[in-house]
Amino acid sequence: MGMKISIYAAMAVLLTLSSCSQEGPSGARISGDGNRIYFRSYLPTVSQTRAGVISQETLTECRVTSINPNDNNHPATGEMTPYFSDISFQKDGEGNFLPEDEESCMWPDTGSRLHFFAYYPSAEKMQENINEGKFNLANHSEKTEDGTPLLDYRLEKFQVAPDIADHVDFIAAYANGTGKDNGESGIQLDFSHRLARIEIGVWGDNDKYDFEIAGVRIGNALTEGDFCFSSLMSAEHAGEWLATSQSAVEHIYAEGESTVLLSKDSGNHTSKEYAASIMGASGTAMVIPMAEKIEAWEGKDDPDIENPDYSTNKLYFSVLLRVTNREDGTVVYPYPNDHDSIPTVYLTVGEDGKVSKRVYLIDDEYYTANQKDDELKFTETEKVHAFCWASIPVGAKWEAGKIYTYKLNYSYGIGWHDPYGPFPGEPIIERGMIPFEVEVENWLPAEDYHPNLDVPKR
Repeated sequence: MGMKISIYAAMAVLLTLSSCSQEGPSGARISGDGNRIYFRSYLPTVSQTRAGVISQETLTECRVTSINPNDNNHPATGEMTPYFSDISFQKDGEGNFLPEDEESCMWPDTGSRLHFFAYYPSAEKMQENINEGKFNLANHSEKTEDGTPLLDYRLEKFQVAPDIADHVDFIAAYANGTGKDNGESGIQLDFSHRLARIEIGVWGDNDKYDFEIAGVRIGNALTEGDFCFSSLMSAEHAGEWLATSQSAVEHIYAEGESTVLLSKDSGNHTSKEYAASIMGASGTAMVIPMAEKIEAWEGKDDPDIENPDYSTNKLYFSVLLRVTNREDGTVVYPYPNDHDSIPTVYLTVGEDGKVSKRVYLIDDEYYTANQKDDELKFTETEKVHAFCWASIPVGAKWEAGKIYTYKLNYSYGIGWHDPYGPFPGEPIIERGMIPFEVEVENWLPAEDYHPNLDVPKR
């Protein structure tokens, strides 16, 4: 089912508070009597495929900003300051959400209509794995020359982390109300997920090759933009992303993660019903939804051009893999004796398939850091597995609050060279296809997208 969170806010007469921008009479009473702001939440059970997905148990805080267009302190024209801004409400033992500082903001009067914009996690939490200057809350609300209020409240420079393991869930909601209408009954906020979740799995019964997989990349996803809370005020409650930009997000398996093996001999993952996730410990990717479809990357315009200046803003997946010949066990990709021209990742992998560390090849020797230092030399070369990227074109229009599960079929092909490698778009080893299907799980059902996309032959 679709994931929504219902929150009830009980408010009444305004107090003088450090966390509020307004003044009012004193005499606040305890929460629950129609005077003090507090929240209650309900969250339906949904599929939890990664730790970062918000659930009833993990929803312990929400942040709320309120704007009062009728505030007399606003000038006739110009910027409107929030009634209160980015207040943290924490869940208590009874499941109610109370202000962290144990104070409260009250209704200015029984007739003034307040507008509430809420979200979770906090901007500070989302900044933890991101460069400075991101996740800035900005109020651009103003009154026009005729006094009409235009509410415009945003979370600017929202950025999706480069490593999929650091991706976070993001929910937001809008509601409005007055003390007269809602002081006793409370205000309900319906939260919804504002990102798209992408899951990638693999299967196959290739007669010629076995595959060992150690990472995944989503190329040219939407990874930065401004989220406009005010757009949630529309009848569709759509939530608009503005000024979006693209980049790649990826996850390379780290210590303790197990590589994924596709082998016809093993009998594992040989049908789409038993596809194996290749997201590793990251679980799923969470990226900014698309207002318009991003077309599938088509490879080079001319495969005969050598080392072109190449770039693309089209969409693709890349899989970090190692391909061996089933007949004699030789590694055919990465290409033998050709680890210099194609970007290669070296991981130490035990007999149980678990990764222990990443190493680096310098002058035919391995080191535990990307520098040539005898103290960093790694000598257990038999444990080192070399992996290279192999890409699959995919076109998509990913929507907020929906899970897109891709299942790549490696029964017939290996893929193309990555768009930013030395041979972008050229087939790896031989001309072949990697067909795949897409399943969409609820949060909400996705419509109008093509579920069957194949790598075209050259």
